[in-house]
Amino acid sequence: MFAPFLADQRKVGLLLAILGTSLFSFKSIVIKLAYQYEVTAEQVIALRMIMSGPFYLLLLLWLNRSKPIELTTIRRNGLLLLVSGMLGYYLASLLDLKGLELISAQLERLILFTYPGFVMLFSWLVWKRLPGTKTVLAMLLTYLGIVVVLGVEVQNNVDKVLWGGALVLTSAAMFAGYLILSKRGIAELGSQQFTCLAMLVACCCVALHYGLLQDEPLLGLSLMAYGYVLVLAVFCTVIPSLLIAAAIARLGPQQTSILGGLGPIITAVMAVFILNEPFGWQHFTGTLLVGIGVILIASEKSGA
Repeated sequence: MFAPFLADQRKVGLLLAILGTSLFSFKSIVIKLAYQYEVTAEQVIALRMIMSGPFYLLLLLWLNRSKPIELTTIRRNGLLLLVSGMLGYYLASLLDLKGLELISAQLERLILFTYPGFVMLFSWLVWKRLPGTKTVLAMLLTYLGIVVVLGVEVQNNVDKVLWGGALVLTSAAMFAGYLILSKRGIAELGSQQFTCLAMLVACCCVALHYGLLQDEPLLGLSLMAYGYVLVLAVFCTVIPSLLIAAAIARLGPQQTSILGGLGPIITAVMAVFILNEPFGWQHFTGTLLVGIGVILIASEKSGA
């Protein structure tokens, strides 16, 4: 009786995850384009939150009209919302942006994809949930692909690439923590409401960070820089964050994170055609390994 409904929910979840991943993948490209106009990571994340914050607030108010959230529910999940917002969309975003100042968009996306490995590790620690054989093999292939591409880029500037890679790797671990935490938050508050609240927490964190630690101006920048950050805020932040949250509600954090493996492939294509980044056989091999990993995961989850 429920089999067709569950199957449809899974298909919808897969579609949402792929679409959200595609938009998130464009983020690296947009940030690199914005960096051409002499803006820093701190300026980009501050402007990104200033522009995206009102969208989340308006959406939350609109959602609250049809499905009001009890204050007791928010209080009960207050710490969860605080930690989720800080990890997923403040610290993870800031470290990712800092890393992108040092490494290519292709390598950034490949390293960021290590977050499914952290999700599996955290899932095991929290729920004692062991991944399947194909999932483990997929992750090993993914890490091998990252090493291949990393070996190419470190030839130019070892310290710069390793430091940038370490920042993005830490960002991946924090985002994985957000995905794990979001499972409970989504169950309690709903996917869209939870995402809006977590993003508003992140906006407050960014405002405090910038107000206390930064003195770089947000006014008087290039119009192109503002334009790229607006695209980043709406199409690479607001829309994909809601899509991913809806996918998590249908698929769970582990399977949703694995589908993020499409991200490096999408980013690599855009990086070559938009940013003119090099794409040699090593990049092809690394991207191919990631793609194979995604296919393995898909076959295991579908029971093939």
